[in-house]
Amino acid sequence: MFLCPVCGELVEALTNAHCMTRHQLAKREVVARYGPPRYIAPRLTREIQRWIQEAQVIRRADFDVPQALGYHLHRR
Repeated sequence: MFLCPVCGELVEALTNAHCMTRHQLAKREVVARYGPPRYIAPRLTREIQRWIQEAQVIRRADFDVPQALGYHLHRR
């Protein structure tokens, strides 16, 4: 995992697509202005655990509500 030098977002690799969509700069311009991305060791620190929880697409509530509705409709 790498830390974007501009926005601080954790990314698997600093790509030109990330740099262009988020910062409107080419990757080489980002590296020239802000320095190279910092490598983050893949251990689960609190910061990374919090990022994983916030970045999840499907949350627990997204699963529980439809399941409860299905259970309620099935009981009728």
